[in-house]
Amino acid sequence: MILGVQIINFDIFDCDKAGILIDESMVPAGQPRANAMRKLNALIGRNNTGKTSFMGCLAFMKDCVTDGVTDASISCGRPGFSNMTPDNTKPSKFKVFFKLGDRETGKTDYIQYELSISANRFGTPFVSYEKATMSEKAEDGSYNLSTLLEVSNGEGFVLRPESEGGKKEELSLDDDHRTALSLFGKLRRYTHLCDLYHEIATWFFCSFSSEEQSTYYNEGGAPGGHKHLNSTGSNVGNVLEFIKQSNEEEYERIVTEIKNKIPAMKKKKNLPKTLAESPNKLFLYLLLLRDGSPRSTIFIDTPDKDLYHDMVDVLADEMREYSIKNRYCQIVFSTHNPYIIESMSPKEVWVFERSFEQDSGDVRIRCAGDDPLVNEMFSQGIGMGAIWYGGHLDPDEKED
Repeated sequence: MILGVQIINFDIFDCDKAGILIDESMVPAGQPRANAMRKLNALIGRNNTGKTSFMGCLAFMKDCVTDGVTDASISCGRPGFSNMTPDNTKPSKFKVFFKLGDRETGKTDYIQYELSISANRFGTPFVSYEKATMSEKAEDGSYNLSTLLEVSNGEGFVLRPESEGGKKEELSLDDDHRTALSLFGKLRRYTHLCDLYHEIATWFFCSFSSEEQSTYYNEGGAPGGHKHLNSTGSNVGNVLEFIKQSNEEEYERIVTEIKNKIPAMKKKKNLPKTLAESPNKLFLYLLLLRDGSPRSTIFIDTPDKDLYHDMVDVLADEMREYSIKNRYCQIVFSTHNPYIIESMSPKEVWVFERSFEQDSGDVRIRCAGDDPLVNEMFSQGIGMGAIWYGGHLDPDEKED
C-alpha cells in the first residue's frame, strides 16, 4: 500500500505531496509525525483542484514502469510527454513510499521508489534517474537505509540478494525508455524489487462511470472467461462466466450476496442482461471488491456518481470492509459527496486546494487530520460528512 506520494514538475503539480516519504517515516518515537496515507483515502476539493490529475499522474507512472516511458506518454489518449510537463528543461519526478508484504518471509517492508523522466531535444522522454530504497528499523530504534537499485542515465547498480553476497552489482542499460525496475522486478531472486514491481503493476484505475463503458455493451464484447474486471467493467459478463466455470458454489454465493445489497436486484431471480445502467453500476464495484486476487491499490474517480444515497452507504461500507480484510491493499477515491466520507476519520481525508492564479504549480494538498478543530469536532462525534458540509474543510478565505 502507498504511504505517500510526491509529484514534481508534472501535469498541474509543481512540487506537491500527499502522505509521507521515507525520510519522514524515520521520526523518533514521541515526536510529531506527518500523516501517512491510509488503507482508505478520500480525495476532496472543488472542481479542477487536482484530484483526478493526481490519480492520472500515478496511472502514468504505472504505465512508465510496466510499458516504458515512450508508450506511456501516448497511451490512453495522453498527448505526449512534452505536453504533460510544465517545464521541459527539468525532469518530471515521482516519489512513492510503500508499505509492502514480503511474499517470502511475510514480514513488512518499507520501500521508496523514485522515478525521474526527462525529455531530449526532440521532446522524446527517457528515464533519467531511478532509485529504490529500503528502510529497516533496528532493535535500538534507529533506521537502516539500503539502496536496492540506483540508475542515472543508464548507468548504476543493483543490490544482489543476501544469498548471493548482498553486494552491489554494476549495470549498464541499453534502453533508456524502459525502467530498470521492469527488468529486475521480474527476476525472482530480487525479491524486494519483485514485490515492488508487483505492487505498482497491480494498481487498478477504475472507470466504471465513464462513457466508454456503456458503448461497449451496445457493440457487444468478446466471448470467453476473464479472471479480472477491466477498467471500465465492460467485461463483467466474461468475469461472471469465469467465476461460474471455476467454482459454481462460489459464483452463487457472490451473486446472491451482491444482489441482496442492491434494491433493484434483490427480488430478481436472474441477473439483468446488461449491468451498464445505474443503479446496477453498484454491482460492478461490489464484484471488484470480491476479486479473489485483490489489487494492491484501487483508484476510483467519483464512485458515488449516479448512485442513490442509500447505495452510497452500501459502497462506503464495502470499501471499508475491503480495506480491513486485505492487509496490504488500499482504496483511493475522489468525491464531491459528503455521504460517502461520513464514517471516515480525518486522517483518511485529503483536501485539494488551488488558487487558479496560474495554469499549474498552485495546488496544495493537506490532510484533514492536520486541522486541530476538525479533529476535535470528530472526537465529539461529528461525522466527516457533516464537518465538510459545514465548510470546515474548505480553505481559509483569509489566506487568499
